[in-house]
Amino acid sequence: MPAAAAGLFIIDFIFRPFAKIFEKWPLVMLLMVLLLYGIIGYIVVKSVYFSPDQQKPY
Repeated sequence: MPAAAAGLFIIDFIFRPFAKIFEKWPLVMLLMVLLLYGIIGYIVVKSVYFSPDQQKPY
């Protein structure tokens, strides 16, 4: 859990300087945030539900 929080903090720290640019285009900023957190959510869900230890039926 601390690793996920550190990752989100790093992402926030990296993208903060660019936030001033996107204040002029709030819809673009919203789409970027949704895309970014959607990718993070997909990785988390994939790692939880599709672990390598899970047996695949063949």
